[in-house]
Amino acid sequence: MNLLAAIQVGWFAVHVFAALISVFLYLRRRQLEYLAYTCIAVSLAGYCAGAAILTDALEENAAAVGQNLEYCCSAITFVAYALFGYATVGRPAGVLVRTLIPVALVMLPMMGAGLLVDPAIATAPTGGFDYRDAGLAPSTYVGGAVAITFGIWVLFELGRGFRRSRESRVLAGAVALTLAGWVHDISMRAFGFESVYLTEHLGSLGGLLVSYLLLDRFADTAKALRRRTLELRHRYDELRHVQEELVRKEQLAAVGELSAVIAHEVRNPLAILRNAAAGLRKETIGEDDRATLLAVLDEETDRLNRLVRDLLAYARPVEPQLAQLELATLVRRAVDAAGTVMSHVGFEPDVDMARLAGHIDGDKDLLERVFAQIIANAMQAMPDGGTLTVESEPCPMPSGPREGQPAIAISFEDTGEGMDTLVRSRAVDPFFTTRPSGTGLGLAIVQRIVKAHGGVVDLQSTSEGSRVSIYLPRASESAEKS
Repeated sequence: MNLLAAIQVGWFAVHVFAALISVFLYLRRRQLEYLAYTCIAVSLAGYCAGAAILTDALEENAAAVGQNLEYCCSAITFVAYALFGYATVGRPAGVLVRTLIPVALVMLPMMGAGLLVDPAIATAPTGGFDYRDAGLAPSTYVGGAVAITFGIWVLFELGRGFRRSRESRVLAGAVALTLAGWVHDISMRAFGFESVYLTEHLGSLGGLLVSYLLLDRFADTAKALRRRTLELRHRYDELRHVQEELVRKEQLAAVGELSAVIAHEVRNPLAILRNAAAGLRKETIGEDDRATLLAVLDEETDRLNRLVRDLLAYARPVEPQLAQLELATLVRRAVDAAGTVMSHVGFEPDVDMARLAGHIDGDKDLLERVFAQIIANAMQAMPDGGTLTVESEPCPMPSGPREGQPAIAISFEDTGEGMDTLVRSRAVDPFFTTRPSGTGLGLAIVQRIVKAHGGVVDLQSTSEGSRVSIYLPRASESAEKS
């Protein structure tokens, strides 16, 4: 292989590499311009391959193959340039593109069949260049004239936007280089001049110009993306500052509301304590009155103590220490704890341990407090006695971040007074209570603890009683078997 053929093979490799990259980009973004550039790169690669075959040919038949490949790829190149210009700058017009495609489809079979090249009339150069042409048939001049005409038409259409668009200028330059090389080569072949053929070289330079155009578009896109990123970052900072300000205001509002509620909850017991203390200071007070006032002191002190305890429990971060727990044992301990606190109610809840099967992963102390609170609420709702049924069943988590995952639903159903719609909607709000001695933090604490375990609290109530369902993540099957 001589040096000129090696250069042409080098151009072939460059265009194949560009075509592969363009195909990858088209598969990623599905834009017509990448498909059109793929056609440009493939046609230029084919032309360079034909030129290498022609340059290195030792006989007329091999040279004819190379020339036919050149002419076929030339037709494809001009159509591809038209498609690329239409996709990027809107020129040439769609009518030219729709005209070029059928003309190229008609000429390609003619070129492939060898109607433009006749090896029988080949003329080898007498010196200077070590390659030969296979010869031009009379139809070659017609095909060459058609190709040059369409090339000039494409160049003219692109030149119409020459001053308004840098893309049009670059694309027109690429077409002009390819057209100049084609006119030079067809002239050299037609008149039998000895000269280096230029289409593969000038056309390759035009292809590089078009690739620069795509790279420049990528650079513009990167700049726009960087600018947009900076704008989004600025907007994000503004949004974060606004959010922080809103959170601060919400915190201040919550602190104000909490302060008002605490002041109200503390003022009443303090007033009662003050009156009781004033009564105890009287010298004429009887023993019965003294005992009554001392009982009042104990009751209000316990009330304040419960308020402080619940406030600390509500404000303290909930960080469960997870361990495998047997559900039946946990509920039995909660029943005992609630019964001790609510001993004045005078009845025991009905808990069927056979209905409490399964294991959960949770914090024993926190979940015991949850169950004890719900049982105590149920007992308060049944001052004249009633039935509290506790049962469990496996089910999927109904909502929350673990929705659909395996869970256990522990249900507490009483036959007490029930709640109306308003009370039920506010039951878990902090400091909301319908009990004179309540703090309004019981169910709020329950919800925080259950949520910290990844569970859900569901509250249903009618005039015939209430049903509280606690959904907790179920322990793994291997843990349950062990």
